[in-house]
Amino acid sequence: MLRSLSFALSMVLLSYTPSFAEGWISTALAEVGTANLDRLLNLMAGIVISVLLIFIVFLFQNIVKRRMVERELQRERDLMGSIMETSPMGIIVMDQNGVIVFANDQAARVHGLSKDNMIGLKYNDPSLRITAPDGSAFPEERLAFSRVMKIRNAVLDIRHAIHWDDGRQVLLSINASPLFGANGDIQKVVATVEDITTRKKVEEALKDSAYRFRSLVKTAESVIILLSPDRKILEFNRLAEDLFGWSRHEVLGRDFFELFLPEKSWGEASQQLSTVLSGTPLRLFENEVRIRGGKGLTMQWSLSRLLGTTGDSLGVLAVGQDITDRKIFEAELCEARDAAEEANRAKSEFLANMSHEIRTPISAIIGMSELTLCTDLDEEQKGYLVTVRKAAESLLSIINDILDLSKIEARKMELRLEDFDLFDMLEKQRSVLRVQAEEKGIELRTTISNTVSRCYIGDSLRLGQIIMNLAGNSIKFTDKGYVEVSVDNIGSWEDGEILQFTVKDTGIGISEDKAEKLFESFVQLNAGYSKKHPGSGLGLAISRQLVEMMGGKISFSSKVGWGCEFIFTVKLQFSEGSCVEDVAELVEEEEDLTRSTAAARVLLAEDNATNQIFISHFLTERGFKIETAENGIEVLEMLESRDQFDVILMDVQMPEMDGVQATKMIRDAGNDIPIIALTAYAMEGDKEKFLDSGMDAYASKPVNIDELVFLINKYLAVKK
Repeated sequence: MLRSLSFALSMVLLSYTPSFAEGWISTALAEVGTANLDRLLNLMAGIVISVLLIFIVFLFQNIVKRRMVERELQRERDLMGSIMETSPMGIIVMDQNGVIVFANDQAARVHGLSKDNMIGLKYNDPSLRITAPDGSAFPEERLAFSRVMKIRNAVLDIRHAIHWDDGRQVLLSINASPLFGANGDIQKVVATVEDITTRKKVEEALKDSAYRFRSLVKTAESVIILLSPDRKILEFNRLAEDLFGWSRHEVLGRDFFELFLPEKSWGEASQQLSTVLSGTPLRLFENEVRIRGGKGLTMQWSLSRLLGTTGDSLGVLAVGQDITDRKIFEAELCEARDAAEEANRAKSEFLANMSHEIRTPISAIIGMSELTLCTDLDEEQKGYLVTVRKAAESLLSIINDILDLSKIEARKMELRLEDFDLFDMLEKQRSVLRVQAEEKGIELRTTISNTVSRCYIGDSLRLGQIIMNLAGNSIKFTDKGYVEVSVDNIGSWEDGEILQFTVKDTGIGISEDKAEKLFESFVQLNAGYSKKHPGSGLGLAISRQLVEMMGGKISFSSKVGWGCEFIFTVKLQFSEGSCVEDVAELVEEEEDLTRSTAAARVLLAEDNATNQIFISHFLTERGFKIETAENGIEVLEMLESRDQFDVILMDVQMPEMDGVQATKMIRDAGNDIPIIALTAYAMEGDKEKFLDSGMDAYASKPVNIDELVFLINKYLAVKK
């Protein structure tokens, strides 16, 4: 094989250098002879092969290195391209003639073009929409490319603008740099395009904010003082100058405590300052400050911490108001409030006394009327007495309305929540209203939806009062037709149900111009000398207040000549037990109570002779043995001398010693005899006061004999 290579090599050499080969071969043959020619050729072939191998290896290594460099360059190109394409700033590359040779997506987006459309455009092409920030034409010599080519250096923050067709403006900041070739000429210009519209707005907003803050501090109607962490005054606004009597340049850098605070308050003030510097603001606290000349003021402050960009505390912002006059006013207001409360107490006492003074004779009128009606009278006399009794009852109703309104306005009216039978309550109201309706010859209808439960928890007395007021008014203003009271369940709430009551009539109706005053106190729509329908004008006002206390609303609709419809809602709680008592138990209880009255001894303490006669007469008829006393002293003397009574009926207001004082002395002596209060007092809290004194029960005047007998029997049964 070696020989073959040698021969091939010799042929190659001979073919390229024939003359050289001929001379060299001839010389070689002459010198060494033919025998040594093969060895020589072999040697030369080996040398050539070695050289070729070295050359091939070198060439291969060079190719590998070049490919590695090319791959590295490609990676760098890809990286650079990726960076340029994904950069949040627009990037544009222009050649030495200002022609765009590259633009990334952001640059195209800012100019409202595609990349393909941008490439090939000149830097000043109108389609790039470059203008001055104010919208005017941008001078070509001030464009970034022109500046770079002129000064042969980078230019920074050239402000351009682009105006879109829809009126929007985009502000741009251009930075451009030249790229030089080997000969020192500019080959390319690279420009970065940043949309600074938002940043510009923020900068303007910050400038405006800073200006407003300075203006606010200067012109604020509050004292504004900026303190350093070590209490030095850093800012002092105009109002602070006017109020404290010191100019700004006089106080800057001085210790606020030493200048304005009494020394006794430094400890508390230092603690407050530390609290604020730790990050807890203080709102609306008060302190005393000393102004120029030594006069003291009461200030109300709000303190907050001011932070630097690194989060450290720069100081404390103190915003204050001079409340000296307000404190004086508050003191005067407290005095006025105390005086008003005293006047209100006097009013309550007056109402209580007036209630007692009016109810007592009314009680006598009603009682004696009933007593006389039990005697032998002709029909004419009975008619007169019935009229007297009705007039007294009407007067009593007006007094009750006035007292109820007084309680509501004084916010002393409280609902008494208890289990009650709604059907039974409605039937009681119906029985009273039916008499009134029959007297006028109109029909009274009552409708209860089958969705309405029977037992609820609520104030049945006040609910019945609302129904009585509304239905009573309807009967009063209806001369023919009907009055209808209906109840429906319209929903539920978390503790119970919402009931809707509707009172509808075919009466005279109400005109629209008078309707808005319907629920005002003391308003009578037919007031005047020609008034046909009497009343106090309080029923609807009280009803509205009671409805709202029960969590409901009241409304009405009306048409003159066609009647009215009142609708109100109330929230009633669910009743867990049954409110319907067993009839057999009621009969047995009634029999027990009746048996307990046998030979029962009752001490009636009442200073009004008429009431003594009335109550004594009817209780005697019921089988009680009655003895009377006219004041608390007589009660104590009779208990001490005889001690033979089973129950005491104690009038609250009596001469020499009232019923409350007498009751306390009886209880202090250890006597547990049942005591039932008889009183014409009707203000909220009276009942509680009487019960707290030791009384067992409470009966208001005018006395209802049936209710009084029930109470007596109840406590006699308890005693036995």
